[in-house]
Amino acid sequence: MSRFLPILIATLSCLAPLHAQNASTSAPSALTTLRAFGRERGDALLTRVVGMVGFNGQDQPGQWLILQADIEVPNLLHEYAVQGGRIVAQRQFSRNPNQDLPTIPITFSKVVIDSRQAFALANQAAQKAGVGFDSMNYQLRCRDLRNEPVWVLSLMDGARRNVGVIYLSAVTGETLRTVWHRVGTMTTSAPPANQTPQRENTRKGLIPQLAGRISERRNGGASQASTDSSAYAIPGGMPQQPAQAR
Repeated sequence: MSRFLPILIATLSCLAPLHAQNASTSAPSALTTLRAFGRERGDALLTRVVGMVGFNGQDQPGQWLILQADIEVPNLLHEYAVQGGRIVAQRQFSRNPNQDLPTIPITFSKVVIDSRQAFALANQAAQKAGVGFDSMNYQLRCRDLRNEPVWVLSLMDGARRNVGVIYLSAVTGETLRTVWHRVGTMTTSAPPANQTPQRENTRKGLIPQLAGRISERRNGGASQASTDSSAYAIPGGMPQQPAQAR
């Protein structure tokens, strides 16, 4: 039985099951994590953040990965693992054009919907669709050709299989697109007519890519650690090394 069965709830503050809300109190939200990152690294570097991801949130992930563009080298990216409000690991790598990595810096003053509200809205959407899920993978990035921060929320069942993806505006909370995966079928809801549809590719999208890698590691591939430095690190697999001085 899935841990988060969709339930009928009236307000955002009550959308997640009670045990999930209690469990999340020790796990900082995305914006809380970003504020801690800004205090530690400075607001100037915060303006270079192009994306962040979190895995296996119930409802909030235990660790957030923050991706930052280098100020001086266009193709250089810095990745920080932040846990409990502290940077616990970091690395840097060159951008691979074949990977779907974010490029547009996020204006965090525009982000109204934090990860807690994003979870609540996704839970509400799953309830309406009759889809149960156990955990959620988060990605925050800007939409292509528009500087609108968007949550890409991947809902996972107890076997870490993707049961749905929700594209949610981090500015308004509007659901831009949903894709529900059922046995043998895939149901997609189209965006409003005044919006350009986003192409769905479960292998190219960052969250589906990494969720697949996590699943492969759980199914016996853990002995072959990922060496692909052009995507966010798999939780727990990021080398703990200081950033190289320039």
